[in-house]
Order: sequence, then C-alpha cells, then structure tokens
Amino acid sequence: MDLKNRKEADSNGRDESVLNPETVNEADLSRKERRLLEKEKIKGMGGKKKAQYIWMYYKLHMLGVVAAILVIVLGVHLYQNARMNTVLSVSVIDSGDFKVEDAEADILKLLNTEGKYDQVDVGQNLMSDSTGKELDANMRMAYVTQIQAATIDVLIMSSELYEGMKDDEMFGNMKEIFGEDAYKELGDAAADEYHLEFKGGELADEFALPYDDICVCVTANIKNTDNALKWLESLTK
Repeated sequence: MDLKNRKEADSNGRDESVLNPETVNEADLSRKERRLLEKEKIKGMGGKKKAQYIWMYYKLHMLGVVAAILVIVLGVHLYQNARMNTVLSVSVIDSGDFKVEDAEADILKLLNTEGKYDQVDVGQNLMSDSTGKELDANMRMAYVTQIQAATIDVLIMSSELYEGMKDDEMFGNMKEIFGEDAYKELGDAAADEYHLEFKGGELADEFALPYDDICVCVTANIKNTDNALKWLESLTK
C-alpha cells in the first residue's frame, strides 16, 4: 500500500500528513517508502531546522564519508611519496629566503635524471647558534638524526660554522668518495679533501646566503655520490 492509500485508510477519515510520524508506523514501510517519508519530512522544514535535523540524524554518515575521503587522500599521498626517489639531498644551513621549489627544479634539470619519480630535496631547516660556530642546540639533534639516516648528501654552510664542526667526523673525504681524478676536477675550489670554498657569487645568490665565505661539504655516509659530484662540478665551472 502506498502512502496515499495509507492516509485514506485512516479509520476516522482524517487527512493526516506524512510529516506526522504518529500516522504511519515506519517499521511497516518498505525501504523505498521510508526514504520517501524521510524526504517529505526534510522538505517541509525550514533551512535552520533542516540543517539541525540532518546533522542530528546523519552526522555519523557525514563523518564517515569525510573519514573515507581523508583515508583515500592519505593513501594516495603515501603511495606517491613511496614512489618518489630522491637523487640528491642538499642542506643549506642559515639560508635566507629563497624559493626551494625553484632551486630543486634547477638542480634536477642539471642532473638530467631519467626516473619519472626522481626528485631533489633542498633543506633549509638547520640554523647555527648566536656565535655562528656551532649549530643551534635544538638543531643539533635534527642534524645528527638526518646524518645517521643518510638523508643529507651535501651541506652548505659558512666558513665559521665549518671550522666549528669539522672535528665532528661527519664530513666525508671527497678524494676517497669521488676518486682522486674526480677530486682534482674540482680545481681550486677544493680547499682540502673535506670541503670546497666559494666567495659569494651565484651560490650565495641562489640560496640567499647571508655570508660570503661559503663552505660546501659532503657527508661521510653520502648516498647519491655520482649526482653530488655532478652538481659540485657545476659549481666550480
């Protein structure tokens, strides 16, 4: 029996509206009829009351939909990140305000890698302390963690900071890592086997460095040796 016939069948001859829940036992309705009844209820409400009603009775459904969307978005994000391949990681200490995305794109273009998911990571989260000769105490733990995890290939810093950190044994010997011939190709920039020296110039401009005496090092546990060498060679030309 449809809703119209149910109303007409009222023993007292009353023309009750379906909006009155007392006139119809919803448990006796079919699923289709219950949906129609619910639609009629909501249709007859004002805007504010309608919003309150929907939130009261359907908030779990709405939250479930939102949660499902978030799970899907997170899953896609994690999947994409899992496929990314970092071909070079550069950490710029005490960097100024520069466009990280542009710097990463420029280096990636220089490296001319073939992987669809290859990426360059340029970090600017490390800072020195007030003396400029040591890392900030809060930064030190982050630095050690990244070094131990081998997530940094190349470090850019001031000469003062280099002098303060060179005894930590975290810088790699470039002659041993790249080979003697490749090390010689670095030319006059190779101040010693553990760092390159630059005076301002394009390197300072690219990373908005607040210092002119620039030291570039590689980490002792460097992962992307070939790409690091290719990029360092471009700095010396």
